[in-house]
Order: sequence, then structure tokens, then C-alpha cells
Amino acid sequence: MRKMLFVIAPVLCVLLFSACSPKVVQPTAATSAAAPNPSDYLPFTKSLKFRLDNDKADLRKLQFYTDRPITLRRTGTAGNGMIMSGTVSYDKVQDVTEITIPAFTPGICERVKGDSLYISFDAPQNAFVFAALYANEDFLFQGTNWYNGVADVNYDGKVYKAWCDECGSVGEVRLMIKRPQSSGPKSSGPGKVLAGRKLN
Repeated sequence: MRKMLFVIAPVLCVLLFSACSPKVVQPTAATSAAAPNPSDYLPFTKSLKFRLDNDKADLRKLQFYTDRPITLRRTGTAGNGMIMSGTVSYDKVQDVTEITIPAFTPGICERVKGDSLYISFDAPQNAFVFAALYANEDFLFQGTNWYNGVADVNYDGKVYKAWCDECGSVGEVRLMIKRPQSSGPKSSGPGKVLAGRKLN
């Protein structure tokens, strides 16, 4: 019995102290970087653009964002096709390139053409079109050859398929700007106090 006590006692001490010791959690990329708060942003609208145009503001100096993530995918050629044993095979594996633009990624306006803005999220000349067409008030992602919410876009001189996993169509992705820090009215100083007026 004593021998068993000498074996069990150290094991119990180790378990007791390890259970009470503080746990150390290593920070990950997800926990260390604060996620954007959607309430800090507001949609860039046609009426806001109209007001800025009247004020002769340069939209190239305004920071833009997207409200949802956009994924681009391009599938390259598979190489030379050969028929072997009754099936088609290629001498190269398919080359798939995927690019992600996370929600609230900052972008700049490279060009304005009517109600269309050319927004770049990385290198110059790699701009995507956001437009407020017809009755739309918001500036929405644009593309060509639409099929089931997926559109063709040009990026880096190549054609990519663009879609949004969080929405039914990549055409629902809106262009956003940061909400002003103080949106309330500002006072120009202490107010005027009226002394009143008496009858003569």
C-alpha cells in the first residue's frame, strides 16, 4: 500500500499543479489582427458622388473598400491533348490561379467615367469597375459574360471568373467608404447669448 502511495502521490501533484497553471495561448493571425467593423463603413452612392462632383472633389484622393469578399479564378490551358487507350489525356496538369480580395480591402480610384469608377486593389492598371447604373443608387461590381452570379473580369492582362461566396452574385458587392469619425454638427465656438429687449 505504501509503495502504491509513493507512485500515486507524485502523479496527483503533477495533475493538480498542471490543472491550476495558467494556459499560454499563442496569438494567431486571426486573433492578432482586428477584423473590420462593418458599421465603420457606409456605401458610396450616386447621390454622394453627385455632391462631391459639385464640390469639385477629386475621387482619386478618397479611400474605397468592398463590403464583401471577391474571388477571382483563372484556369490555364491543359497542354497538348492526346488520345490514349480511348481517353483524352494532356501532357500538362491544369494551371489554376486563384486571387482573393477580402471584404473591406482598401482600394483607390484610378479613373472616373460617368457613373463608373475604376478601383485598383493592388498594382496600377489592374482596376475593377464599380458602377451605379440605371436605378441603382449604390456602386456595384461590374463584369461581362454573366452566368449564375459569376462574371468575367480582366486582371493583369488575363480573363478571370469573379464570384462572391457570401452573396448570390458578385454583382451585389458594393463599393464602400469609411464613415466620418464625427458625423454630427460642429460648433464654431461659444454660442451667442441674447440679452433680451425691453419696451421703452
